[in-house]
Amino acid sequence: MKESSREKVASLIPVVTEFEKPFWDSLQDEKLMVQKCQKCGNVQFPPSPVCTHCLSNDVKWIPCSGKATLWSKVTFHKFYLEPYNDVPYSVVMAKLEEGPVVTGRISEEAASKTPFDAPLSAAYVKTADGTVVVEFVPA
Repeated sequence: MKESSREKVASLIPVVTEFEKPFWDSLQDEKLMVQKCQKCGNVQFPPSPVCTHCLSNDVKWIPCSGKATLWSKVTFHKFYLEPYNDVPYSVVMAKLEEGPVVTGRISEEAASKTPFDAPLSAAYVKTADGTVVVEFVPA
């Protein structure tokens, strides 16, 4: 099933805190954002109210290039979440050019053909219920 026809994805989004809201809002604009510490330069994800390196509370949201490398991948053959009951489906952990590692979908075909450390690009897909999700494609 294509992500664009998937329903009930919004039900999987956790309660969004004030620290996570800019990330979820940026996805709706088809952008990927992470936090950067203004004191030490650490770039981090997931979001936090403080820098995970120096504990400064001077962290700002910055846009990402969307460029990444394939860090890890898995293909699920059993479904665990109701909107994703059409197995198999694949998920990657992608190391962003800016540093942090994020998760996202990848097509099963691309997952089977893409080696580790291969370049990826972020793509944004709006699901049937209007939720925007990140999908990675080989660059």
